[in-house]
Amino acid sequence: MKNKLLFKLSLVLIVFCGLALNQSKAQGRVIIKLDGGLKPVTNDSFGTHKYNQIITTDQDSSSISKIYDLKNRLISQTKEKYNEELGYNEAIISMYDTLQNLISSELKNMDNGSFVRIFLEDEKVISRLAYFAGQDFKFYLGESETPTVESEKNPMEIQTNYEMSDYHRFLAQNLRYPQQARDRREMGTVILQLVINEAGEVAEISCLNEDDLYKPLIKEAIRVVEAYNPSYIAPVDMYGNKTTSTVRLPVRFKIN
Repeated sequence: MKNKLLFKLSLVLIVFCGLALNQSKAQGRVIIKLDGGLKPVTNDSFGTHKYNQIITTDQDSSSISKIYDLKNRLISQTKEKYNEELGYNEAIISMYDTLQNLISSELKNMDNGSFVRIFLEDEKVISRLAYFAGQDFKFYLGESETPTVESEKNPMEIQTNYEMSDYHRFLAQNLRYPQQARDRREMGTVILQLVINEAGEVAEISCLNEDDLYKPLIKEAIRVVEAYNPSYIAPVDMYGNKTTSTVRLPVRFKIN
């Protein structure tokens, strides 16, 4: 009963807050170019410009962030403000598909990380993910009060199936600085993108900043990561099924 009541309450709050997003007048406006991973494009030659983020500040000091694709379609909308009644900073996050249909809504406590996220299809609730500080993540299908997944980590985010300390130790022991690059004093950080399949295995490796680096460095970075062969725990989608994902893995080359 408690979970069902919380679900209905969160849905009402999300819908109410979502309707209030356009009621205040903007005071400041900033536009940021984003790449395919929704990361800022700090150098036009690095990454690909695929989205624009527009951040505005309102009269009540709250902020609204909207992300559009290059066809000017709204992808996401986030409003952050201080909830005076409950005494914490909150965020209301809405996600949309390319037809501008609402596909998820989230109410989040920015102070302790607690949130309730609801996924929709054709205006019908498909699933929800809930997390309350100090407790496990819980994933529910439909309006069920019993979670299908309960985990210490977010099941909808990809997780490493290895220790980062082991990975860095492997790099220290196996990464070979190409002699050509050393002679030319070529340095830099290779940003690799790994495509992870439903089984958590690396299906593909590519370099995101190949135009900025000496090619032998990229070749060696790919070789050493393939040799390590990292494995992951694939995330679940809104239907509770394992899905493919991508991760970024940096490999740094520096001559002391």
